[in-house]
Amino acid sequence: MIDHNKIDASDFLPDFCQGRSLLGLTLFSQSLVIVLILLSSNLEEFGWQRFGLLAFYVQWVVLVCAALLCRFRELAPPLSLNPLMLVIFIIVVMTNLLISILSRWGMEQWFYQPLGVDWIVRNVIISAILSALLMHYFYVQMQNRLHARSELQARVQALQSRIRPHFLFNSMNIIASLIHEDPDTAEEAVEDLSALFRASLKEAGVEVTLAEELALCRKYLHIECLRLGPRLQCDWAVDAPHNIKIPLLTIQPLLENAIYHGISPDPNGGYIKVNITLIASTTTDHRLSVEVVNSLYCNHHHNKKSGNQMALQNIEHRLQALYGDSVKMQSEQCDQEYKMIIEYPVIVS
Repeated sequence: MIDHNKIDASDFLPDFCQGRSLLGLTLFSQSLVIVLILLSSNLEEFGWQRFGLLAFYVQWVVLVCAALLCRFRELAPPLSLNPLMLVIFIIVVMTNLLISILSRWGMEQWFYQPLGVDWIVRNVIISAILSALLMHYFYVQMQNRLHARSELQARVQALQSRIRPHFLFNSMNIIASLIHEDPDTAEEAVEDLSALFRASLKEAGVEVTLAEELALCRKYLHIECLRLGPRLQCDWAVDAPHNIKIPLLTIQPLLENAIYHGISPDPNGGYIKVNITLIASTTTDHRLSVEVVNSLYCNHHHNKKSGNQMALQNIEHRLQALYGDSVKMQSEQCDQEYKMIIEYPVIVS
């Protein structure tokens, strides 16, 4: 549902500063001119001069309105729905009125074609009707966008909040076994587990620094090391600024997937190699590459490709919900290793 108390103009209006929007407006306006001419005269009475003048007039109205609404979209504070629609309505109608007055004066001065006041009144009425129809269209589009955004946030939140039951049960068993033997380590494990739960329950799309995400990964690995011991070996190679912002829980799930499918099934253990690199660009479009390689125990059914793919699809869907098609994700299995690479855009301050 839409909150009618305050609405951003950017949520209500399209971005008329974009060339695609201007092209659409231009085509729509010229189509409108053709319709108006056909409604007001027969094909035998069609005149190119009249068509050209009317097209020129409508084009000026559309472009000026687009420029004003583009600026209004950037500068307007959040407003209630009715005042917002009223301001847009006034901008369009007043622009049409002023250009109609100037056009009437220009036609009389340069083309010696007098236009009555009724011509101006008719233009204002037409612009008022079209403005009302367009605002209803914008309102419906806004409802659809906000509804889709809410569904997307709920989906991302569900993916982010998902913690595998086996990890929770294993962690609780480890903590229970350490309470009497090593209470200090048990306390650290409880703190690490609570940090992971807090992260998974945070609002979807929250950004943290790379350093914070790595700290969360190490808390997770600390819990797994209590269970696996020397069977788990992890090597890190981080070549990226620790202060860059990334979405929360975008690296830790890769480690969890690697341990679940690669390390845990192997009685001799295995290794994980994490390589994080910032791919710099001459523009502001920098990308972060996260590569996770884990050993595989090929004699265990957990190493089936479908098992890996199901977990990785959850990660991919979450990143695509945040970044769209700019996310690159690839995986490959060879020589008893499984490699996962993810790239997504980041902002470097």
